[in-house]
Amino acid sequence: MQMAITFMAVVAGMVFSLSVALLAEELIFGQVFRLFFARQTAAMKSGQKR
Repeated sequence: MQMAITFMAVVAGMVFSLSVALLAEELIFGQVFRLFFARQTAAMKSGQKR
């Protein structure tokens, strides 16, 4: 039981760390989410033309 709680705490810490890092990068550079959404819309537009 203690091992499961430790594992959940480690995973939660890693997810929190990743979210803070992404937030900081987005505030500083502002490119991550724009890049992801640009690729999806470009793929949709090319699919609609065919």
